[in-house]
Amino acid sequence: MENNRKTTRVFCGVLGAAVLLAAGCTRIEPDGWMDTEPTVTVYPTGITPKEADGLTRKERFEQVLMKVGELEVSYGEAVLYMQSTKEQVETLYGREVWDYPLDDEGTTYAEKLKAELQKQLIHTKLVCAQADSLGISLTEDEKMDVSEYTDNYLANFSSPQMEYYGVTRDLVWGIYADNRLATKIYESLTLNIDTDVSDEEARHPVLWYVFVAKYGLAEDGTHTSLGEEELEGVRERAVRLAAEAAETSDFYTFARQNTDDTDEIEIIVGRGDMHEALEKIAFGLKQGETSGLIEQEDGYFIFHCAEYMDEDATDQAKIDIILERQDKAFSQSYTVWEADTKVWVDPVLWEKIDMTGEKCE
Repeated sequence: MENNRKTTRVFCGVLGAAVLLAAGCTRIEPDGWMDTEPTVTVYPTGITPKEADGLTRKERFEQVLMKVGELEVSYGEAVLYMQSTKEQVETLYGREVWDYPLDDEGTTYAEKLKAELQKQLIHTKLVCAQADSLGISLTEDEKMDVSEYTDNYLANFSSPQMEYYGVTRDLVWGIYADNRLATKIYESLTLNIDTDVSDEEARHPVLWYVFVAKYGLAEDGTHTSLGEEELEGVRERAVRLAAEAAETSDFYTFARQNTDDTDEIEIIVGRGDMHEALEKIAFGLKQGETSGLIEQEDGYFIFHCAEYMDEDATDQAKIDIILERQDKAFSQSYTVWEADTKVWVDPVLWEKIDMTGEKCE
């Protein structure tokens, strides 16, 4: 059964953690505005490849890598983000993951992660750059929280490691402060969003169903086309099952015995998860009610409403709807900021960052 809900590849969850150095660092990534690719230009005072090759590690880590408005990002700050994520990725997938191709163009996992990190850095800094004009700053209590997160993070570093990466307390504190400030700005601009969501708007019924396929299956599992006579036989079977379904007192067992969908016979659906024609019928059923025969391009469906509203799924849908409203409201401001804020990146230094070795540098 086709489901239109968005899916996410496993690696995206790790990429999304690129700016999270530890618990307490909040990621600002609502749908929509974070999907946009920031417009960047070459940093006007960037260095040449020859100059970059001549820098010591310490000198390189001190270079300005990126500038968003008036906010600068050093090479060392970007590496610190990457090293933290590098350790998470390699723990989950091993060192060999960096060369894994993710698309037909041969984009590697390492290249994808670097691109995601650059985008996240720009978005976070761009939001923080609005703090003064919005009159938003961290309170003393929030600064104390940032200090606590900073100290907890630094406790994981030995002195040689801190020296190698050029890690300073100010650098780590600034990263946590930026993320907390960006979160605060987001919250302030979405504070008055309507949070009233009705049960009906968020309702997720529990459905049992029978599926009768209009196709055959080859040995390798691929679908094969049926002739007119075979399709007529499929329709006759579907009509017969619909009549039997209307009379059965145990639809669940009936579905198990007769469906062509071997993966499942129970689904919990929300609005937008199904084709419009299926959704209209599914959401129109009362608890315990069975639909008539529903024809679709790939087969026939018979729905039975096992539960009018799944409480957990409906509660989660209410949260998702509120978040979507917040994201929409925030994106209106963000779009303006993005158009008015200059973003520079030094491509030579950015290319220099390598996370595939033993250490990110």
